[in-house]
Order: sequence, then C-alpha cells, then structure tokens
Amino acid sequence: MRPTSSHIILLFAGLWLCACSTTRTVPENDRLYTGADVKWDGKKPKDYGTLQESLEKNIRPKTNRKFLGMPIRLWLYNLGNKPKGKGLNHLLRNKWGEPPVLLSQVKRDYTSTVLQQYLVDNGYFQADVVSEIKNKGKKKASAIYTATPNHRYTIKSVTFEADSTQLGKALTKTIPKSSLIIGAPYSLDSIKAERERIHNALKEQGYYYFTADHLLMEVDSTQGGTVDMYVTVKRDISPLARRPYFMRRITLYPTYSLDADTTARMRGEVTLYRNFGVVDPERKFRPRMFRRSVFLRPDSLYRLSNHEITLQRLIGLGTFKFVKGQFRTARDSSRTGGRDRSDTVRFRTGQRRTQDSSQPRTQDSLRLSPPRDTGSIRFPRDTVEVDDSGQPLQENRLAADTGRRPGRDTARFASRYARDADLRVISDTGRLDASFYLTPYPQYSLQAELRGTSKSNNFVGSEVKVTQRNRNWLRSANMLEISLSGGMEWQAGGGQSVISGNSYSLKGEVAVTLPRFLVPFNTFRIRTRYVPRTRISLSYELYSRQNLYNLNAYTFQYQYLWRQTRFLEHNWAPVSITYVRPTNTTLAYDSILKVDPVQRRAIEKQFILGANYTITYNNQLPNRVHSFFIMGGVDVSGNVAGLIVPKGDSGRTIFGNPFAQYVRLDGDVRHYWQFSKGMTWVNRFFAGYGLPYGNSRSLPFVKQYFTGGSSSLRAFRARTLGPGSYRDTASRYLANEAGDIKLEFNSELRVHLASVINAAVFVDAGNIWLQKSDSNRIGGDFKTSRFLKEIAVGAGVGLRIDASIVVVRLDLAFPLRKPWLPEDERWVIKDIRFGDPDWRKENLILNIAIGYPF
Repeated sequence: MRPTSSHIILLFAGLWLCACSTTRTVPENDRLYTGADVKWDGKKPKDYGTLQESLEKNIRPKTNRKFLGMPIRLWLYNLGNKPKGKGLNHLLRNKWGEPPVLLSQVKRDYTSTVLQQYLVDNGYFQADVVSEIKNKGKKKASAIYTATPNHRYTIKSVTFEADSTQLGKALTKTIPKSSLIIGAPYSLDSIKAERERIHNALKEQGYYYFTADHLLMEVDSTQGGTVDMYVTVKRDISPLARRPYFMRRITLYPTYSLDADTTARMRGEVTLYRNFGVVDPERKFRPRMFRRSVFLRPDSLYRLSNHEITLQRLIGLGTFKFVKGQFRTARDSSRTGGRDRSDTVRFRTGQRRTQDSSQPRTQDSLRLSPPRDTGSIRFPRDTVEVDDSGQPLQENRLAADTGRRPGRDTARFASRYARDADLRVISDTGRLDASFYLTPYPQYSLQAELRGTSKSNNFVGSEVKVTQRNRNWLRSANMLEISLSGGMEWQAGGGQSVISGNSYSLKGEVAVTLPRFLVPFNTFRIRTRYVPRTRISLSYELYSRQNLYNLNAYTFQYQYLWRQTRFLEHNWAPVSITYVRPTNTTLAYDSILKVDPVQRRAIEKQFILGANYTITYNNQLPNRVHSFFIMGGVDVSGNVAGLIVPKGDSGRTIFGNPFAQYVRLDGDVRHYWQFSKGMTWVNRFFAGYGLPYGNSRSLPFVKQYFTGGSSSLRAFRARTLGPGSYRDTASRYLANEAGDIKLEFNSELRVHLASVINAAVFVDAGNIWLQKSDSNRIGGDFKTSRFLKEIAVGAGVGLRIDASIVVVRLDLAFPLRKPWLPEDERWVIKDIRFGDPDWRKENLILNIAIGYPF
C-alpha cells in the first residue's frame, strides 16, 4: 500500500524529532549542561541586580548557543554522524553544528571561587558562594550558585603618604580631586580608577615615565566593617619616573609607511616651521598645515593633555590612516664622541646614598653617575627653516659639516635640533624628543553608493551616487569632494493616479573641507582634541516630476564645523544661499492647481539668503543607563538683505526675484533609558516654530515642516497629515502638506529577541500647523485654545534586523486618533478591526526603512 501524504509528513516529523533531540550525542554517565542560576542567601544587596548580572557573566562554561530560544547548532550537530571524510556529516559536525556542552566540563569549585572573589572585590570581604547540581530528567542538568554576601565594607579614611621630594609634592597636588570618597563602598574598580587618575595627573605635571603601576594602594580592613586606605609611591621605581621632563624637539614624518621601515630613508632634510620640524622628502605636505595640530612646545613641560591633543588632531585631519607617537630621552653628547644610541639610560650600581638614614630620601639625596656609554643628539644632515608660505629661508640653512652660524632670528629654534656639545650635564638631560610617524591614506579615492527607499505612501525608489575625493588638495590636508548622483522614484501599489507620480532627480556638488577655521581676520587656536573645519560647497539639483514640472535648485553654503567636546558639536553657516526656479510646468499640473491651489507653493520661485546655526549634545554610550540627545537650531533669512534692499511695489527683490524673510527655531530632545542590556525605552520630543515676516507670508516650501512617514508619525502616510484639523482630499497622490509649526512626541520600547533580531512597540503623537490662517486650508492655523485637540496619535509594533553595519526596520502602525474628524469622533480606538480587510487597507501602514527612527 502506498503511503499517503499524511504518512510521509509523520515520517519526516519523526526523523526531525530524532535529529533534534538535544541529548542524542551526550555520552553515558554524563549530562547536557543547560546553564546556571545565581541565588542569594539572606538579605539581598541594594545593587543585587547589577551584581547578579556581573556574576552571571563570570560563570563558565557557557551553554550551547540559541537562536529564538532554540539550540539550532546543537540540533545540526546531532543530525550528523561521526564524519569519515568530507561530506554532509563533516559539514554538520565540524562546520554548521556545535557539540553539546557537558556537565563534566563544569568546574563548580573554580567558578565558586571566581564569583566569591568578585564579591570581595566589591567590598563583601566575608562573602561566601556555594554550588550544587540540579538534575533535569535523565540526561540534563544545571548548576545553582548560592551567594551569601554578608556585610559590605565602606571607606573610612584615605591617606596619601607623600614625602618631601619633587614627586611627593606633585602627588600631594592631586589629593583635592581624589575619586575615593569617604563613606562609599569599597570597590577594586574605584581603586584602579584612582590609580589611573593620579597617573594622568602626574603625567600632566611632566612625569612622563611615571605609570599607574608605580602606585601602591594599601587597605586596612581591621576596622570593623570599614577600611582605611593608604596611597603611596613604591620605593623601588626607576629614577626616570621620579623627575619631570621638558620637551626639546618635535619632529613629524608625514609620509611614513607601515609596509616597510622608512625611518632610515627619512633621516634627511628637516624643514623647520615655527616650533617643530617636518621630514618630508617628497614634499607632499606643506609644513604650515600642522601648525594647529602640534600642541607640544620645545622647552615647555611635558603634559599628557598636549600629547593626546596632538595625536587626536593629527588623526583628525582626515588625511592620515595611522599616527604613532614616539618619545625618547634626550642624551648628552659631551662624553660619547658624537654617537647616537637609543638604549635606556643606565646608572652605575652602588651610587645611591642618603644624608641621614633617619631622614626621608629626597631628590637631592640621590646622586646619579653618568652612564658608561651614552649617545649624542643626532645632528640633522640638513636643516631648513621655512616661512608661512613654505619657502625656505636660504640664509638660515644649517649644515652639520660646516661651522656656519644660523641667522639671529632662527638660532633659537635651530639650536633645538642641532645643539652644541658644550652642555656639561649627566646623560639624562630631563628633556624629551618627540617623533610622530604619520601614515597617509591614498590621496585619491572613488566611492559608489546605491540606496533604496520605501515610503508609506506606496512610493519606492533608488539612487546611485558617485563621489571622488582628494584628501590632500593643495598639499594642506584639504578634502575636495566632487559628487554626482541620480535617482528615480515611482508608485509601486495602492492604486494608480490619473497623474503619474513618477519622478527622477540629478544632483552635482563640489565641496571643499579645510581642517581649520577660514576667517578674514587673524586665525586663532582652539585648544580641544577635535579639529575645527570650514566647509564650502556649491551644488545644483534637478528634480523632475513626470508630466508635471521640473525644479532647479542652486545652493551655496559656507559652514564652520566644530566639535567642542566628546559630546558637544556646533555647526554654523554664516552664509547659506538657495535659489529654486521651476521650469517646464505642464497643462496637467495646471489642472491640478485649479483644484488644489495650495500645490503652487511646491514650485514657486524661492530665493533664500540666510544663515543657520545648530548645536548638538549627544552622550550616548553602549552601557550608559540614561543617555540624552539634545539638538537646537536657528535658521534666519533675509534679515540683512531686508535692511539694505529698498521696498518696491512688489516687495523687496534681488535681480527681480523676491527673497524669503523668516526666522525658524528647532528643538529635538531624546532620552534613552537602558533598563538592561536587551531593553531600552526611548522618548523623543520635537518642537519647531517658524515666523515668516516682510516678504513672506509662510516659510519657503523647502523650509516648512512635514509629518507622517517612517521617522515621524508612522501611523500616517508621509506628508498627508495636517495642517491642524485640515484634511486634503483633492491631491491624494501629490501629498505635500506642510506647516510653519510642528509638535511631535514619540515613545518606543526596544527589546532584543535573539541574535540580530530586535522588536519594538511604539506610540507617536503630533501634528503641524500654519502660522497664519489660509482660506484654502480651513482649520490649519495654530490656535492655543485648540491645538491640543488637533493632535494625531498612532501606535504600532516593529521588527528590526540589526546587523551592525546596517539596520533594516519594519514598523506596522495604525491610527488611534484622527484630528480631521469631528471633535467627539477623533478617538478611533473603538473602530479598530484587524480582521476587516477594508479597515486594514485604510489604516494599517507598513513602514520599511534603514536605520532607527531616532
């Protein structure tokens, strides 16, 4: 009898169940390890949630990996047999699968000791951890670790034991900013942080060779629940770590290559510029471009902040792939015959003595004998000083094999690179020579980008962009970018309009980014580790809507970009000019304007002469519980031109074109609350206000606010909502609803499911309004007495595939409140019917996008 289809299904299901048995390959007398739990005996600590999460991270071994709660890789392993060569079994066992984690691999005593030590490191000196095994069925087992924390020790006192040496005095200066707080719980991490703080503070005072390991932290825990802490410097540290250092010379090697050791061939001519030297045999870079990046100065005290700012500035130029700093102690050449060596300074043994054994050892009580074999300062083969234009000053040329003296103006700088041998000091001169080896990116690069878009109004599109970059334009680390892009957009469903909504766009842009502020007056230096920039751009864009119109946009911008701190950034464009000119309007579009004259705003001629400023604060970090993103912006246009250009019969014009006059203010505040590693609650509030005046009755169309879509109110299609309680039914397929005022609130709970899969639930609310009433859009103007009644509300769920390099987002949303309905009918929660296809077609909106909405 032939098997029926149901028999075949049962057969395959049986085979699959056999293969999916998680214990199929577990050996006899062993069990599958399914994980471990941490439990608390007695009163739980106040921060037991954080402690438990950390304890669980320290438990070994880890269980078999799971996807959506299923050990798929273990199943694949069990599906195969012992391989005898290449083939399916080899793939299942060695490539795709994962062997079971066995109970015999669990080292309970060792793990208990690790967990107990973690509690001790956090102040629970009397903690105890015990373990047990819990069997599950015949072939599975888990571990349980029970922690008894007992009393947590706190800090009673902190004593800095510093002597009267120069190092001891420097250590004393760091006490006021100590991070060890009286009464705070004892923590090994806080001790490490304090050692690092002192290390950085001493480095800031010139102690280059001092490290955190030179500090000794002693703890006295015999005080009955509290500890006394003592901070001191170890006695046997190197003499180099006991003295501050000054800078002698700074040299840059901007064409250093990692592929081969290029140091030897770069020992040629040193070009002196200001207070540093540049070795650039190929003359690829102008020395003056480094002026605002080098903060170390000859004859100045070494400071860690100057060191770090210099490194950050050099890498921040955007021209160099790698930057390596190397510091060496300057040697005295008076006793070595002119040789140059890089060994560590050596001190003869038996030369230490103290003035009085009962007195603490001071800096003067340590006498250092000169080393037997030290090196000399290397004389540059040929040293040239240049002016600001990069031209060599020939009269200041120094040759090591001649006795010519340098010019009076340059002797002070050149002597730092070619010092006389008259100095009679010990080998360690207390000075440092700094060398920075810079590996540049390829000067030219070509980048191609392909983008795809999907909008909630059933439009999809694609764009291709090609960008050519010159990272060292004019040999000054200027970034020259020339980009060309083209894209298309078309309606992919949801019914077709009589008027085609298909469109295409072409854009070209030339931009230059300078690694400095380009201002008409004398330049100034900003002491931050971030490179200030000036960006000048000129672009042209053609937007063509099939059978309707063409729009030509010309834009010029002059911007200053500056990151003040790690979290605070400024963007100021004192000059921002945009000119929009429509062409080739068709009769079909004229027919639309007769029905919906508001559409004329989208193609009106616009001349915007203004400036804008944006400040952004963003302190988001992976493990921060509370993070904030705050952005504020101001955009003005026509204020200066309005004072200069006289008013005519048709208003104020430039070259016969009226220019816009307005002030626009934006504010965007976001709060990220991370409940745990896999759950975050995000809240966002956006407010925008535009005030047109003079020549303008409303904001220019390109400056107006829109709402709806994948990054706004996701329950409403893009540009179809508002303004206010107005509802446009005439131009369904030319949705361009815009306003001068915008309020929006979003709340989203994000949950990690498994691997790269994340989910979200969200609520969106908001709307847009007009600043002034419009007879064509009744109810669209903003009134304080009714704007709350015109808030639209939507909700939904989302699925996100977060692959690190790209996030694909799918959000399914539906409206809860429709502001265009009569006031007593705007809440539509009672009308939700997921089983009704007509309701789904009208109300369910699927948003497909790249990246998170906020």
